[in-house]
Amino acid sequence: MVKLEVPADEPQKDERCRSIERGAKIVTVMPTTYSVVLQMPRGNLETIYPRALVLAAIRRNIEAERYDEAFFACRNQRVDLNILHDHDPERFMASLEKIVSQIKKIEHIDLLLAQLRNEDVSETMYKETLKTKDLATKPKLSQDQVENKVNRICDAFLAVLEKSQYKDAHLQNIITAHVSKTPPALETGLAMIGRLQASSDPLTDKAAEHICFLADVNQLYDTSLGLYNLDLALLIAQQSQKDPREYLPHLQSLQDLPETRRKFKIDDQLGRKAKALTHLKDLQAYDEVQDYVQKHDLYPEALSMYQYDSTRLKEIMRLYADFLSTNNKNKEAALAYEYLNDHASAWPCYRSANLWREALSSAILAEVSAEELSSIATDLAEGLTESKDYLSASSITLDYLSDLASAARLLCRGCHFAEAIRIVTLRREPSLITEIIDPGLVERSADMTEFLADMKGQLQAQVPRLKELRAKKAEDPLAFYEGMIDGPADANIPDNISLAPTDTTSGGTFMTRYTNQTGTVNTTTTRKTSKNKRREERKRARGKKGTVYEEEYLTNSIERLIERINSMQEEIQRLVEGLVRRGMRERADAVSNAVNEVMERCQDAIKEMYPPATAGSSEAANGAPIGVEGEAMKPTGGDATLWDSLQEVGKKREAPAVKMFERLSLLG
Repeated sequence: MVKLEVPADEPQKDERCRSIERGAKIVTVMPTTYSVVLQMPRGNLETIYPRALVLAAIRRNIEAERYDEAFFACRNQRVDLNILHDHDPERFMASLEKIVSQIKKIEHIDLLLAQLRNEDVSETMYKETLKTKDLATKPKLSQDQVENKVNRICDAFLAVLEKSQYKDAHLQNIITAHVSKTPPALETGLAMIGRLQASSDPLTDKAAEHICFLADVNQLYDTSLGLYNLDLALLIAQQSQKDPREYLPHLQSLQDLPETRRKFKIDDQLGRKAKALTHLKDLQAYDEVQDYVQKHDLYPEALSMYQYDSTRLKEIMRLYADFLSTNNKNKEAALAYEYLNDHASAWPCYRSANLWREALSSAILAEVSAEELSSIATDLAEGLTESKDYLSASSITLDYLSDLASAARLLCRGCHFAEAIRIVTLRREPSLITEIIDPGLVERSADMTEFLADMKGQLQAQVPRLKELRAKKAEDPLAFYEGMIDGPADANIPDNISLAPTDTTSGGTFMTRYTNQTGTVNTTTTRKTSKNKRREERKRARGKKGTVYEEEYLTNSIERLIERINSMQEEIQRLVEGLVRRGMRERADAVSNAVNEVMERCQDAIKEMYPPATAGSSEAANGAPIGVEGEAMKPTGGDATLWDSLQEVGKKREAPAVKMFERLSLLG
């Protein structure tokens, strides 16, 4: 006894399902017509065509290479024609001539080509109607084959239909194959019609009418103009609803122009600016080329076009450099000016782009005066100092301003003590070590110790507070959120207000509205205005103590602290090494101890912020993320800010890595 698979009752998804009247009985099955006769409870007979039966017959016909029967079954029963190919792609591609000879009618082949799409329907629409064992052995299309399926089939049909025995009879199908491609090969189809027109073929009008039926006639008109075939454009326009008073004068004006000028005019009208520029070059109208390049910003195209004409190339390059400079693309403008050996124009652009090396070298090549060079170097050094690039600022100060003392001070500010000692000893000024470098070491060590103490204090205050907040939230989430919406958790609540949910509370409590994954927002709740939303955003940014945003604020603050201390490791290491070199072991030890203590507290903070997950832990305790279903109930106005904050806290965040400080062994 064969065990039948009973599909789920989902007619929208499963082709095997259909609704019939309860109590109906099967009278007979007619495999030749793919039908089943049913007797209804009232006695009347009805004929239905079950999808499974129809598709089974279609697949049998395909495997027997009776494509005409399979095609008509698909057409009559509204089965997607893509199954003719997708059921057995290799057989279909090898049987194209047989398919054309079997289906015969031009309209039917057109229908097959027009319904092609880049999808494997045997794996999507009709997968359920195939037996499991057949599904395992059926050849499947690769992803690349699916994406190029339409073009591959159309090209294969064209290879067959363009043979001499089919070409005249199936001209319409050839046009359909071109237009059915993705994207449509309109130029190829129109070029073929243009050849028919040139040879006065009687099928020209029919072919033009058919392509206008398949594609947008305005696009076809523009494409035919793009082929520079005015006769073809006129033929297409005559097949459209265009007013002859519009297109005839336009085509006549183009016809009156010389050929190259006509091509330029057409490409310009069609927006093919780069191609239009090549026609202007062919016309040797260089003044027009310059104007056209500047009007449409075609500088790269013009540079490529004149790459072997050095004179024109430099002229275009100067236009491009001026354009880049005007549009604040200073680096590229400076490079273009330097290409032209115009260093006087290059160095201001380099300075605007904060490229101090290039700016100073270009200024010297431009032969600026000594006073102006000193002024440029001073401005650059000041700018780099403000941006805390002390190493570069010291290089300028030393090399261009010859101020050894100031250069050493800048290096000390950036904790580059090794470099500072190198430059003063190289220039035989060892006295500057005690005058500048030693005080710089003392100052920077004091600043660093104070800074690390501030970091330690921040961690001592924020980590316990974060622990306290999470404990409160785990104990009583409802009181935690409700009590902190508008103020501290211990704020006085009026006696006439109840926080307990009731059966009539359509929106639910705050927790059900904002942290559950199901439910709906109370539609009677007053929406907050955009002004309130901005105010709520400011509250979130401040993370004031006692508000619902405090946990998120503390978490972000500690993560930023860890990121900063990690980035300062090299600077601190340079400071410690400099202190040891100058015999300030106690200060080096103090800095090392301070940074190690901060790093240890950072590690403790990470353990507190990102505890290891346990099987019995509650997601709500760590701020459970709001699910996809919860997105549908997202509020608006000021409440939306709170919603986003809760989701941010609830996201599974990765713990930042703490880079431990490598203590010098000389310090014990």
